[in-house]
Amino acid sequence: MKKKLTVIAITAGILGSSLITAGVAFGDVDHMKNLNDLKSAFESKKKQLHEMPNQTPEEIEATVNAGKDLKNLGKEVAKEKKVTDPDGEDEFANELRSYIASMKDSVGQLKYMAEETKDSQYLKKAEELEKKITKYEKEQQAYLSKSKSAKTVKELRKELDLPAN
Repeated sequence: MKKKLTVIAITAGILGSSLITAGVAFGDVDHMKNLNDLKSAFESKKKQLHEMPNQTPEEIEATVNAGKDLKNLGKEVAKEKKVTDPDGEDEFANELRSYIASMKDSVGQLKYMAEETKDSQYLKKAEELEKKITKYEKEQQAYLSKSKSAKTVKELRKELDLPAN
């Protein structure tokens, strides 16, 4: 009985993801709806995967196959997300915050190295990096305040040389 339910669940998942993929292939251009559908299908498959028994070799094999299907569906979700948000606007604020924090750490390291080695080159690099941090923080404040003069994520990525993942 469990084997039949497992096979039915896997088959339903495969058919569901195939229909979603076919809809995209035949010109369905509502990418946000597709993304939401794919995410919900991914979460339901993930839940099913965690609930699947895996005691016998057949159940283990079915679980592995369901895991592979889940991985493929995750790849489809990532592709669709890239189509709906090519500039990575959702993660931009966190990425910018992370870049600023890492640059501040680097400034601390450069100043420490300047003290240890008595080399002024490290201080010069630290000063340059502090200027860059100031620029990044200014752009971050403008972006977070959503002012009308704020630049788009695409413009900021290009100007600040931050790659989209």
